[in-house]
Amino acid sequence: MSLAIIQFKANQGKTTRFHIDIGTVNRFYAYSIGDDRTFTRNGLTFLENTRFVSPVIGPLPPETLGRTFVEIPSDRFDFRYRYLQLFSFRDRQGNGPAFSPIIPVPITSNPRPISLSFSTPSVMDNQPVYTQPFSYQESYSESMGLLDGLIKTVGKVASGVVKAVKAVAPVAAPILTGILGPEAGVAVTGVTKLLDTLLPGTGGHPDKIKAQLQNPDTLNQIVSLISQLQNAKAAPSTAKALSFDSYAPFPGRVMLPPEVFDHMPSLMPLLGRSLHPETVRTISSGPMRSRVLLGTIAHGALEAGKHFPGFIQAIADEIREEDPDLVPLRNGLNGREPEYHRQETVRLHFAGIRPQTTGGASRVLYRIDEDITFPLVLDTPRPITRGTVRLLVKNPETLEVLAEQKYPVENLRSGPVHGIFQLGQKQLRSLKPNEEYLICAVLTWTAHSSRTGNKKRLGTSTAVLVTLVGGYIFDRLEGVEETIPLNDPKEYRPYWHKVWQGDFAEDGQRIALDCKYYYVLEPKERNNARMETMIHMDDRDTSERAGKLKTGMVLSPQQLEQLLAWISDKPRLDDGEIAALSCCEFRDSFHQLARTQVEFEGDEGDSATLWVYPEVDLRRVVLKQVIDSDANGRVLELSDRTVYFPMPSAARFVGTSS
Repeated sequence: MSLAIIQFKANQGKTTRFHIDIGTVNRFYAYSIGDDRTFTRNGLTFLENTRFVSPVIGPLPPETLGRTFVEIPSDRFDFRYRYLQLFSFRDRQGNGPAFSPIIPVPITSNPRPISLSFSTPSVMDNQPVYTQPFSYQESYSESMGLLDGLIKTVGKVASGVVKAVKAVAPVAAPILTGILGPEAGVAVTGVTKLLDTLLPGTGGHPDKIKAQLQNPDTLNQIVSLISQLQNAKAAPSTAKALSFDSYAPFPGRVMLPPEVFDHMPSLMPLLGRSLHPETVRTISSGPMRSRVLLGTIAHGALEAGKHFPGFIQAIADEIREEDPDLVPLRNGLNGREPEYHRQETVRLHFAGIRPQTTGGASRVLYRIDEDITFPLVLDTPRPITRGTVRLLVKNPETLEVLAEQKYPVENLRSGPVHGIFQLGQKQLRSLKPNEEYLICAVLTWTAHSSRTGNKKRLGTSTAVLVTLVGGYIFDRLEGVEETIPLNDPKEYRPYWHKVWQGDFAEDGQRIALDCKYYYVLEPKERNNARMETMIHMDDRDTSERAGKLKTGMVLSPQQLEQLLAWISDKPRLDDGEIAALSCCEFRDSFHQLARTQVEFEGDEGDSATLWVYPEVDLRRVVLKQVIDSDANGRVLELSDRTVYFPMPSAARFVGTSS
C-alpha cells in the first residue's frame, strides 16, 4: 500500500527528528518546507510557498516495511517556514506518488522574563517546552445535538436526496412490495409524495428544512410511513432477533425539540439493515460523541442505499470536495469497497457480540494487543457458490478506511460462514488504543442477470462499532483530592507562559486585552508546548488601546505524569494507564478554556508583560482494567482501578511592568 505519513518526534538541537511511513509499495521519498500558505488540487492540499524541497531519497530496504526516521537540519525551520509535507514515490522518477497532510513543526522558544526571575535552577528544567503555531480548534458543541448535525449535513445534499428518492421510488416500490408486502410499496410512494410537498420550498436551506421537520404534521406523516415499513411482513428469519422494543429512550431532551425527541425511537429501526443491533442500540441509548454518531449514521445510510440503483450517484452528484462537513459522505462514497447491488434478502451478521458498560455507555470491546477474530453468520434464501468477504476498519468520524483484509469464500448457505476473519497485529499496529472504530464486513458475489444474462456483482454488509483497548480503558472522573497552584515560576517553570509583552507609546496610556487561554491534552506529544499567541489590536485610539488575545498550552500526558510525582505522593502511572488517558472522552474532559480581561497603564518608555500559570486539581480517575478476554480477542470482564492525575482547573494571569 502506498503511504506518506510523517510525525514529529523531537527537537535535537541542530537537527529535528521525524518518523515516516511510506508503506510497502513506495520506497522513495522527499519532503518540502514552507509557510502557512496552501493550495488544493484534486482534493489534495499542498504547500504553496516552499523555500526548501529535498532531493528524492531512497530506496528504503524492504525489511524496513517503509518505516524509518528522518533528521532534518533545524535551521531549515523558523517561525514563518515551519510547515512540512512528505511525498513518497514508487521509483526515483516520481511515479506512483502519495502525499502526507501538512504538519506544523514545533519551534524551540526561550521567552525572556522582565521582572520574574528564573535564574535559580529548577528540578523541572530538564523538561523542554516548545512553541508551536496556534492550531487548536474548538469542536462544535455536543449540545448542538443530533438534529442540528443531521440537518446541517442533509441540507447540503438535500436536492440530491430528493432526486435520489424520487428516481428510485418506481424501482423500489415493486422490489420492497415483493420482499416486505404491499405496505412497503405504499410507504415508498408516500415518501415520494411527502418530499414533493416538503422540500421544494426550503431551497435546501438547513434552517428551513429543520423548521419543516419540526412541524408535528410532517413528523406524524414520516413516522406513519416508517411504521408501514417496520410492520411489513416477510423479514428474514435471523433478522427477527433485532428487537427494538427494549431500546432505551433516545438521549437528551435538551438536545432535541420535544416533538422530535418523542418520535426518535420509531426512526431507529431504519439503521438495522446495515448496522449490527448492538450499534443501533448504542446510537439510540447513547451517549455518543456527535461526530461518531453522525459518521456511523452516514455509513448505515450509504450502505442501505446500495439497494437502490441511482441512489448513491444522486448523493455523489451533490458532494463538494472542499466542504469539510461532507467528509464522511465523501469517504463513504469513495471507499475501497467494490460497487455492488445490495441484496436485502441476504443478511450478514457478526456472531457473539457481547457489550460491556464503560463510561455510562454500552460498548463492544476488543483487545488491541491480540489478533482479533470476527465470526460471521449468513442468512440467505439460496446457496452462494463463490464470493469474497472484505473485513474493513473505518474511522467512525470520517469513514476513512484504515485497514482491510480480503478472504475468498465458497459454498455459502444459511448458518456460520466457514473461515477465520481476522485482524492481525499488522493491521492493528496503525490503530490507537481506547478509540472507537467501525468494523465492517462486506460479502460480494457475482450472478447472471435473469433479464439480460450479463454478470453483475451482488452483495450485503454489516458493521459494528467497537472500541479497541489495551490493559485499561477510561471510565469516569470522580472527586478532587486537592488543588495545587503552580505559582512558583522557579519550581514550575515549564508551566509558566509569557503570552504577551508590549510598550507604552505615551504618558498615561491604557492597554486592555480580552484574553482566551486554552489547556489542551495531546497524547502524541512527549513534551509540553506553548501555543503561539494570536493577537489583534485596535490602534484607532492611541491613548486607550484595546485588543483580543488567544493562546494556550498543549500538555503532554508523560510530563503531567512526572508532575504528579513532584506535587504529590500518589502512585505513578504505568504506560498502560497513561495510554487509557489518551482516549477522546478523557481529552474532552481535560480541555479547558479560561477567559478574562486585563488592563495595563503606563507612561512612555514603560513596558508590560502578561504571564499565565495553572492551578491543577489532583483528580481521581477511574479506569476499567481488562480481567478476561476470549480467543477471539473479545473482552469478557472488567474491574475498576482508581488512579490520580493532575488536570488544570484554573488559569492565573499575572501582569508585570517595568
